Amino acid sequence: MSGSHVISSAKINQKNVILSRIFWGRLITAFQVFTDFCAVVLSFLSAQFFYLYVLKRSSPLTLPEYASFSAAVAVLYVLVLAQTQMYRREIGLLNIKELRGIFRTGIYGAAILLGLAFYFRSLYLSRVSITIAIVLTPFVLYVERFFFQQMHVLFHRKGWSHKKVLIFGAGEIGQHLVKRMYQSPTLGLLPVGFLDDDVSRYGTSLRWPGQKVHEIAPILGGEDWIPKLKELGVEAVFIALPSATFLRNQQLVDQCIAAGLEYCIVPNVYEKFVQNIELFEIGGIPILKRRDHQIGFLYNFIKRTIDLFCSSVLLILFCPLFLGLSLAIKLNSAGPAIFRQTRIGLGGRTFELLKFRSMFLDAPKYATTPDSAADPRITSLGRWLRRTSLDELPQLINVFRGEMSLVGPRPEMPFIVQTYTPLQRQRLEAKPGITGVWQISAARGEPIHANIEYDLFYLNNRSTLFDVAILVKTVLSVIRGIGAV
Repeated sequence: MSGSHVISSAKINQKNVILSRIFWGRLITAFQVFTDFCAVVLSFLSAQFFYLYVLKRSSPLTLPEYASFSAAVAVLYVLVLAQTQMYRREIGLLNIKELRGIFRTGIYGAAILLGLAFYFRSLYLSRVSITIAIVLTPFVLYVERFFFQQMHVLFHRKGWSHKKVLIFGAGEIGQHLVKRMYQSPTLGLLPVGFLDDDVSRYGTSLRWPGQKVHEIAPILGGEDWIPKLKELGVEAVFIALPSATFLRNQQLVDQCIAAGLEYCIVPNVYEKFVQNIELFEIGGIPILKRRDHQIGFLYNFIKRTIDLFCSSVLLILFCPLFLGLSLAIKLNSAGPAIFRQTRIGLGGRTFELLKFRSMFLDAPKYATTPDSAADPRITSLGRWLRRTSLDELPQLINVFRGEMSLVGPRPEMPFIVQTYTPLQRQRLEAKPGITGVWQISAARGEPIHANIEYDLFYLNNRSTLFDVAILVKTVLSVIRGIGAV
């Protein structure tokens, strides 16, 4: 078989792959719209069923009439979902933005529905039934989209509807890129490996904590691979060399263009700014600057109100649990039930963090956090407390006292904060929290300061709905045991 015939066959195969990906992408989007529609209809029909058969109320609307009404409402919700960009394949860390978008859709949809009900009073609608449906809809949408997310994960592993990409640069930034792509399969990016300038690394594979078998990323070779990447089905190259010169990046870009590949570049300011930059223009000249993310008084007031209310209620409800756990800890090992440790909070101020003791009394008070349940410092009961996150419960007292919040960056020990870079010190711009983006991620077993992008992501997206979304994800993560050590 001639070389030209092989290249021609490769081009045809590449074209078929792209067409298949486009087809699957459109099919998935259409199916997502359909399942969202069904989820809303199910919510409203369930609310009506509860109203008729549980509360034993009557309604002048027949079942077909109410079903038609539910379908019309479902169309309204789908339009709101589309307007709030919920069908874009661009979801951030851990899909928290998606959860926030669902809550926002629920609020917008409820407001429009109640407004229409005010003007169309001739249609008899039970306020009880509508209220139940409005409250139920966001939760049903979230459950439905969770299972849809699992389907994305399956398609991601099979390589269907996804764009194959390759990362040039097997350093820390390149590895972070690959991990984030696997954590966000709805981005539609399937990393197939790395290229790198370091010849000694060719033929090896990169591994990281919590990595799954299908996520093993080989280092194929160097830049001489770029011309033949399309024959392997690769469509785009992410150039992740933030310390490289402009000339070096331009050389790689030229090779990608010559090979007919898309390219993306991690800017060489990444290590200084990470996610805290924005692009604007002056006379057509693109300029990068530090994003100015101001937090208003209203957000701080609402956040503190929620913290006070929730911590008060939970402390009262959990009193029996506090007493039971305290007794169990005392019986399991010598020492106090509550562990006290100095941590650094908002603005660099120190405070005394409270936790249920999960380690033996002779364990060093200020040392690196255990990264494995097998750590000999942890007691037998402590392993269970840490796995269920119940060791964090006393921090509700810190929240009540205003030293912490329910949601925020995790507070670090003083000796670690002393080593912070200026970038890492940005974590101190928010009140530390019991939970946050990092705490509900699979990277929880890694050092806090090694995953600064999680905290910066939170700092740049703070809002009341965003905090609520994180709290919901926290409850789900605790139930599933994600990230627990």
